[in-house]
Amino acid sequence: MDLFVINRYKENNEKDDLINQETLHLQRLKQKIEERKKTHRKSQINNDVIVIKNDELLRDSGLQDIPAENKISEPELKSAEAKSNNEIQPKRKKKSEQVSTEFKVLGTTDFEKKSKVERVLPYWLSHAYSVSKNLQTLTCKVENQSWLHNTLLTTLTSEGVTHFFPVQEQVIPFIIQQHQHPELLRPHDICVSAPTGSGKTLSFVLPIIQVLMNEIGHHIRALVVLPVQELAIQVAQVFKKYCTNTGLRVQLLSGSTPLQKEQQQIMRFTETLKWICEIDIIVCTAGRLVEHLQNTEGFSLKNLKFLVIDEADRIMDNIQNDWLYHMEKHIKMENHTSNKVPHLNWVGLNSQRSSVHKLLFSATLSPDPELLEEWGLFQPKLFSAIPIQDHPDSNVSKKYTTPDELQEQYVVCSAEEKPLIFYYFFAELKWDKTLCFTNSSQSAHRLTVLLNIWSKGNLKVAELSAALDRTSRELVLRKFKQSEINVIICTDALARGIDIPDCNYVISYDPPRNIKTYVHRVGRTGRAGRIGNAVTIIVHNQVQMFKDILQSGGKSDIPQLEMQNDILQDLMPGYQNAIRETKQSIDNEIHDKVKKSKELKRMSKSKPRKRKHNENKSLNVPMEQ
Repeated sequence: MDLFVINRYKENNEKDDLINQETLHLQRLKQKIEERKKTHRKSQINNDVIVIKNDELLRDSGLQDIPAENKISEPELKSAEAKSNNEIQPKRKKKSEQVSTEFKVLGTTDFEKKSKVERVLPYWLSHAYSVSKNLQTLTCKVENQSWLHNTLLTTLTSEGVTHFFPVQEQVIPFIIQQHQHPELLRPHDICVSAPTGSGKTLSFVLPIIQVLMNEIGHHIRALVVLPVQELAIQVAQVFKKYCTNTGLRVQLLSGSTPLQKEQQQIMRFTETLKWICEIDIIVCTAGRLVEHLQNTEGFSLKNLKFLVIDEADRIMDNIQNDWLYHMEKHIKMENHTSNKVPHLNWVGLNSQRSSVHKLLFSATLSPDPELLEEWGLFQPKLFSAIPIQDHPDSNVSKKYTTPDELQEQYVVCSAEEKPLIFYYFFAELKWDKTLCFTNSSQSAHRLTVLLNIWSKGNLKVAELSAALDRTSRELVLRKFKQSEINVIICTDALARGIDIPDCNYVISYDPPRNIKTYVHRVGRTGRAGRIGNAVTIIVHNQVQMFKDILQSGGKSDIPQLEMQNDILQDLMPGYQNAIRETKQSIDNEIHDKVKKSKELKRMSKSKPRKRKHNENKSLNVPMEQ
């Protein structure tokens, strides 16, 4: 009530008392402002903002009823008001800070730039075991490895293997060590990414044989799945070679042998024990595996210990008949015949079998976690010749490598000059033991006919494509290995994993479609530490595409091979004559095929139609007299 003062008109002698009274009221007001300030600090209410208007300040101070001549001047009042506001009001906060945290404000983040989600690889992918690519200086002697069985050591010595390659030096002991633990401890699955020709096949052949040597009886304990028949035949031969004197039996399951014959080779029926398995290791293609799972009686994977997927990225891209699903379903049905939960005791634990040990191998293994998750790997470990960094840029992880002993080049020319440059390598540079890749079977056939006619018998050229049957393909490969054929013109079916000894040169007549195809093409030479050369022929409008393919795999630009126009002009007359004869030869082939097909149709129509059994039977009945 001190602020409410009734001012009456008095004489002049009382004016001084009134001024003193006003001063006293202002001092009291300042004291109250200080008290409010202290109270405000104690309460710590940041969202409340105290604003004192002029009228409120006058009303509270009791100066509203003071006569005009006794009132304080307006500038002094504004300065006092500003000072009081500064003292009372806390420092103003941002709009976002004034809003109470108890309520969610909608629409404040609509126009904010969203933060970029960085790519983070799993620990086992970003921290891989490093594998050296150097195959010239080998330090791991086979005879010094104490963990190697004497039988395998003898076989390696007879094959002339004195040193292990870097990938073999690391992978083989790791797999063997994983199976030295108690059976209840599940082994770590592994993924191996190493250049072509670095010894990946022997990296899983030797440890599997050594682990299975002490097993009693014959059961399917190792399963090796491959994408093509030629590669399956090659791996099966390696297994049979190193299984000598071990008691283990190996069987190849592919389309090269009828299914019924394969069933007789792997399973045998007895009166006492019913179906008995005759083999220990199966090397197969994915499609044929599904056929045996569905059609072969007694075929069991109950005792399977190893599952090897060679060329894993290709099998992952082209899953034939969904073989992985059928295989895992088959194993689960055999291991879980009853729905009863086993007792938690020593007998129950010993009766539990360990899970399948999965081994993935490829020269172009994708480090994509989503793709690798489809295999259901258990605490996997990665062995890689390329350091995979955990980087937000996805292209960093898609690196592929080629052998250090391989020299890569490319040639740029016009479409008319491609056959001339191709023939120049053989006629002038005298290249021998050469593989040439095209993108279609028709191109491979035409190029084979052209080169045979052009060389006039000086070159022995053969074709290898899906148009040939398996026997013809095997014959071509055998003659090439024996130097009876100088050049093989093939499609990309031969680019995967096939080991062709002493292949000196690889020519890509048609540019590869992607980086994986390029890596596997050039990987047919420069294998096992030998020197190799690879050349890609591209047209002017394909240069940027080819460079983008190399860059997608993390490869630097390879050198360009320059060709002289004078040399190509000298080859032009011979090419013109050869191309005319080639067209005539191909036309004759087409005419012969059409003529042959017409004759077959004519023969089928001219054959007498077989009578039905009832008709023949009625003819034998004698007529009634």
